[in-house]
Amino acid sequence: MSLFRVIPAAVLLLTACASPGTSFEEVMRQNAPLKPARPDPLTYGTRPENPVRVGWGDKGVMAYFKLLRGPQGQPVAWRRMGDCCEFTQVDGLGQGQGRLSIFEVTYEGLDTPVVLYVDAFTGGNVYAPWGFLLEGQGDPPPASGAEPEVIDL
Repeated sequence: MSLFRVIPAAVLLLTACASPGTSFEEVMRQNAPLKPARPDPLTYGTRPENPVRVGWGDKGVMAYFKLLRGPQGQPVAWRRMGDCCEFTQVDGLGQGQGRLSIFEVTYEGLDTPVVLYVDAFTGGNVYAPWGFLLEGQGDPPPASGAEPEVIDL
């Protein structure tokens, strides 16, 4: 069988198998890898059952708090309050038990400190708890009275 006969037959076969009206984007969307569900934003970090999972031990905790900001981009201050809530490591890699660390977090302008629960043993996607921002993930709102930046064209 010659190559000139195989190529048209393959093209015919491939076009016959494609569903009419199916776009490339639809096929990719159906076959896209599943993204982990974002935790409940109202309880994320503020409840032991929904902790911030930073991993990397103390280095991960320090890196997270260096990126955490108040709602206007203010740096935060934090203080470790202790540990609680023993658990079996959820990522399946660890053999032992872990404990959540409890931190009291505040920033300039906050009346009452916020208590955050942090899992330093299990890594995962990290987010900012309700009322906070993470540096590099979106811009803080403009300062009150600030003029919008105008670009001359």
